[in-house]
Formats: sequence, structure tokens, C-alpha cells
Amino acid sequence: MDRLTNYPRMNILINLSSRLLGEALKNLLMQDEDAYQSVEIYSSWSSKECIPDKILVDASTLGYPFPPEWDRANVILIDTGLAEDEVIRLLFSHKLDGVIATSAGTTLFKKALRAINAGQVWVDNGKLKALIHNRSAALKPPASESLSKKEREIVLLVAEGQRNREIAGRLCISEQTVKAHLSRIFKKANVSNRSQLVPLALKYKL
Repeated sequence: MDRLTNYPRMNILINLSSRLLGEALKNLLMQDEDAYQSVEIYSSWSSKECIPDKILVDASTLGYPFPPEWDRANVILIDTGLAEDEVIRLLFSHKLDGVIATSAGTTLFKKALRAINAGQVWVDNGKLKALIHNRSAALKPPASESLSKKEREIVLLVAEGQRNREIAGRLCISEQTVKAHLSRIFKKANVSNRSQLVPLALKYKL
């Protein structure tokens, strides 16, 4: 028996800007009838009474408003060849449960869906993995444990691309206080610029 049957059958909603890609994904997934209860393109979902468990989106449809009753669905970004920085920005600016590249093979794609269905976060973007691997080496091992709650919040906001003034407004502190926090964060994490904080922020995010 295939291990897919060990997981609840999923209701998959595909909402991609490319209709052709959406249909291709639907046909791919529908080959495994035991794994998916329903696989539909967004335009045809309005006639369905069931609520999607997984919503597949791309960068263009990621901010599309869905009904409130769909809030518990896992949102999965289909990476159609995004730049490394763009993938990171989307991870921090949206609630995503996974990122799957279109270059992933059929087996890996289905494995990613199973992992997300089991409650895991999936990121298979090769360039993103390389970023974490290469830059994490510059971080002192205890850095993540030694940062205060406020410092962790600042790290996350820095990774979103927020400037000092914007961070100060979000956290209701002065811009000078933000600068002081950043100075301590850089020292603890053994980094010299804001972009080097991204791998640490990604660990907090995931």
C-alpha cells in the first residue's frame, strides 16, 4: 500500500496566473485518486461546497482575497523561477506553508504536498537553501538563543525590508533605540550588515 493512503485525502485548489500551468498541475495530481479528494482550478471552485485544504498560488495570485472560511487552508507558493531575494521577501511578507518550484520532479512535488499535509513547512528552492547554508556559517551558534524577544522581532522586520524608522513605528520605540538594538544584534550574530540577518530570521520564521 502506498504511504499516501496514510494521510487524509486532500482538497486542492489551484489558483495560478497561468491557466495552462494550472491545468497541467491538476492533471498531474489527479493521477493519484487515493491521495486527493478533489483537485480544482479556482474558477470552477465556486460551484463546490467543500472547503480547500491546500491552495496553490504563484507570485501574481498570492495576495488574492479568499473567503474567511478558507483561512485554515495551507497556502503553497508555486515558484515559477523567482529570484532568490523575491522568494525570501514573499516568505516574510505572507503566511506560507511551503514553496515548491516548478522544476521539482513529480515525485518531489507530491512528497512536498504530503509533508505540508502532515504539518511540516516545505521549502525546496535550491537558491534559498544555498543562501541559508552559506550565510548561516557566519553566525555564532548561540546567536539565536542569546537574542532577546525584542531583538528577534527586529531581526524579522529587517528581513521584511523594513527601515529603522518603519521598525520604530511598528514597535512603538524610538529610531535611536532601533539603532542600538541593531548594534547589539550585529555583535551577537557576528554579522556586519542587514542582509546577513536573513538566514537567522528565516529560522525564526519557519
